[in-house]
Amino acid sequence: MIHCKRCGGEVVQKPVARLMLVGVAMLAGAGLGAGSPMLWVPAAVLGLTGIYLLIWALAGRGRWCRGCKRFDRV
Repeated sequence: MIHCKRCGGEVVQKPVARLMLVGVAMLAGAGLGAGSPMLWVPAAVLGLTGIYLLIWALAGRGRWCRGCKRFDRV
């Protein structure tokens, strides 16, 4: 188990490739949903979640501290 440098809490590790794949898929779904006015809100939620997952995969390297609720750069 990896510990956070800031708070010493438990760090959750997710596979970076899977986070990127799901993030790209969510962005693609958001792009498809943006064509219909009835789907703009779900498309926006999908898009924002996809962007978050891509940032978590790239900047956070798939790590998240449960204690201080930040991307951990161990």
